[in-house]
This record gives sequence, structure tokens and C-alpha cells, in this order.
Amino acid sequence: MSSSRLIWPDLLRSLSLIAMASFHLGYDLEALGFHPDLPLWWPDYARAIAGSFLLLVGVSLWLAHGRSIGWRGFWRREAAIVAGAIAVSGVTYLAMPGFYVYFGILHSIAICSLLALACLRLPALVTLLLGGLALFMPYLFAMPQMNAPWLWWIGLSTRWGAAMDFVPVFPWLGMVLLGLGGAKLADGLGLLRRDLPHSRGLRRLGFLGRHSLAVYLIHQPVILGSLWLVAAMR
Repeated sequence: MSSSRLIWPDLLRSLSLIAMASFHLGYDLEALGFHPDLPLWWPDYARAIAGSFLLLVGVSLWLAHGRSIGWRGFWRREAAIVAGAIAVSGVTYLAMPGFYVYFGILHSIAICSLLALACLRLPALVTLLLGGLALFMPYLFAMPQMNAPWLWWIGLSTRWGAAMDFVPVFPWLGMVLLGLGGAKLADGLGLLRRDLPHSRGLRRLGFLGRHSLAVYLIHQPVILGSLWLVAAMR
């Protein structure tokens, strides 16, 4: 790992990934009959995890491109995320066609990253205000005219199809813009690029965060496959 790479974003991504894995573990345990129904706050837990990922997308966008947009790196990352999103849609459609992921967290990250680029040079407070507006867009502008299935991904529909994971552009673009605006403010105050000690222990803890896309793609098959094996041996 490059010594210039900040450790704290990787640590935060690792924590988000661990939380995500715990959410899916609980969901899979319930689906396979290992424990009773999940608590009522479990969907809120999922939304909080998605929000943490998208905040970090905004922060990372500023860290990587705030001073100068590295187009090659941006498009390489964008292509990997789009490929992962397509893979998730394809696999979930084959496994559960009535509940497949047609616009999940990876789809949202890909689109919101592109949209957030337009805000990269805006003042921090303007970016934060736009983020707040994006959060309220579904409450202000949702309308039946947006209920066509091909428009669900925007997030301004009054109803949409069931899915294992649904993270539309609105309101979730708001979290990306809040992360981006907050990163601009912190950078202006000289706080953003302060880092934790580059110790071996912290680097190990940040391993998941450095490989977040790969971890996201493989964690659910690993968890579900392990539980299926345990269930078959009972």
C-alpha cells in the first residue's frame, strides 16, 4: 500500500462492510430458519449502512479528485462498479427473478459518482445545501407520472417494484453530496488529510476497506454458502 494513502477512510469503509455483513448474516439466518423474526429496526439498520457507504463515496471523491480530476482512475473505478452492478443484477435475477436487484447500492454509487462530479468545484456550503435538497426530493417531487418501471431508479415514483436492495438516486444522492461537501469543509480547515499512525495493525484493519468492491461482491455468497452447509449438516 502506498504510504501516501490515508488509513482512516479505509478503516471507515471496513466498519461499513462489517456492518453490512452483519445485516446480511441476520437476514440469511432468518431465511434459513436459524432464529425468529428479525427486529423491527433491521430495515433502518440497512438504510444506515447504505448511508455510511454513500457518505464515504462523497468523501473519497474529494480525496481522489478534489485537487485535480484523475480521469483515468475515475473511469477505471466507474467501469469496475458498473461491472459489479451488472453482475449483481444478473445473479439475483437468476436466483430470485421476482425480487432481484435492479438498482442497488452499486448502481447508485455509479450514477451518483457521475452526478457528484458536477458539484466538485462548487463551494462547500452550496454542495451541502444541494445534498440536503436531494434528501428531500422524494417528499417534494414524487409523482404518479414517475411510476413507470423504467423510471423507478430515479426515486421520484410513488410506488416501485420489490427488490432485495433498492437504492434510487433520490434521496441517496444527498448522502454523496453531504460527504463531498463535508470533505471540502474539512479540507479547507486542514483536517481532512490528517491521518492515523501507519501501523501494521491499522493497515490490517483497513484491508477490507481497500478492497471494498471485491468484499461486497463475495461476502453474501460466502455467508449464505456457509449457512447452507451448516443447515445441511443439522
